[in-house]
Amino acid sequence: MRKLLVAGTVFAIGLSNAAVASDSSEIQQLKAMIEKMQQELQQVKAENQQLKQEIQKLKGIAPVTAPSKKASFVSKTGKAVDFYGFFKIDASYSDSKAVGKDFILFALPENSKSNDDDFNLNFKHSRFGLFIKTKENDYDIVGNFEFDFYGTLDANDDNPNHAGIRVRKAWVQFGKEDWNVRAGLDWMLLTQLYPHLSNFPSGAMMGNIGYRIPQIRFTKLFKFDESKLTTQVAFDKVWGDPDPALKPYIDTGSDSGRPDIQGRIAYDFSVNNVKLHLGAIGHYGKEQVDLEDGGDKTLDTYSYGLEGAISPASWLEISGKIWKGRNLDGWYTGGVGQGVLYVYQDKSLNTKLTAAPIDAKEIDAKGGWIEVTLKPTHSLIFRTGYGVDDPDNDDFKYKGNTYKKARTKNTMYYANGLYKLTPSLGFMMEYLRVETDYDFADTDGTVNRFQGSILYFF
Repeated sequence: MRKLLVAGTVFAIGLSNAAVASDSSEIQQLKAMIEKMQQELQQVKAENQQLKQEIQKLKGIAPVTAPSKKASFVSKTGKAVDFYGFFKIDASYSDSKAVGKDFILFALPENSKSNDDDFNLNFKHSRFGLFIKTKENDYDIVGNFEFDFYGTLDANDDNPNHAGIRVRKAWVQFGKEDWNVRAGLDWMLLTQLYPHLSNFPSGAMMGNIGYRIPQIRFTKLFKFDESKLTTQVAFDKVWGDPDPALKPYIDTGSDSGRPDIQGRIAYDFSVNNVKLHLGAIGHYGKEQVDLEDGGDKTLDTYSYGLEGAISPASWLEISGKIWKGRNLDGWYTGGVGQGVLYVYQDKSLNTKLTAAPIDAKEIDAKGGWIEVTLKPTHSLIFRTGYGVDDPDNDDFKYKGNTYKKARTKNTMYYANGLYKLTPSLGFMMEYLRVETDYDFADTDGTVNRFQGSILYFF
């Protein structure tokens, strides 16, 4: 009997342990299943988040970050530096003489000496630059240095082996996503939109005002879903006529003792897939001229205008600018290079400061340009355009006397094409016609220029 009771007790305890073991195994399996489901859920959430980001990028809500490129080299302080530029070899033929040999600014009055053809071959438009961009303490910091070979070591030396290096840009910029401050040598706010010519000055004195100038520029951006508003203001050095007695230490611009102020507001948007750009530009400054009697005269320099562009398709764009202003010679490149009419003791008139004058007055001008760009393929770009710079003829007159050598209008017509044989190697042809009016002289001037170029981009 006792053996029977012992056997029964052992059997009951075994069944109990088996049941407990079975329950424990099932619990462990359930825990494993729950952990696996949680991992899968987290993976699904991550995939959904990534999918949302991709959709936002496609909608333009978030900018698409371009794949990072390897820097050209690294500076001593560890900054990544990009080296860029192009070689450009220009061969040009002009059917008559003009002001400018490597490029044209305006035509000379037609006579036996100017009515003569000209051929030129040069490399000076070649360009090289360094671009540095870093992010430090949440600030985007950018630096740009760029140069070409239009520097002049000796104005009377045409030897191509003596060409000087000229600084085109030298600026630093810091800021964040919607604002920045730029200081140094860069393009004026007046010429952020410009015509595209192979002729080097890009329409200067032919309807396009503005040039590169030392400045401190402030930019504020307002970004919306499908548009952008850009507001800019800059303080820069007024460029006037060098004082012949003090050259090169002072000019009429720096003698004013104040900078000029430039402003620009631009709105980029689209309507029914048509890209549009509208902008307003302007500047104001002062110059001071030292007169022969020991006094001085303050002169105004200002401009105001509109710029715009429309692109109804990826292969077509129409752009242009209109402007009006006063005293726009020098770096403003308006008035066909004539900003002030100087009056001298012998009653002679000139638009150059050759001595201390007895009086001076500003020359008004108006003008603009328009350009049509066609891009039928990635390898072909065609452009054609028109520009005009028209000074006020009455401003060349003083008390019944007239400045006979005044350039009273300068007009350009051009057409060019760029074909890229490879992504780096391109060939360009351009036809440029420049008509310069001399209303107070016997004849006007016209030059037809044909230019071919080979470009290697890097």
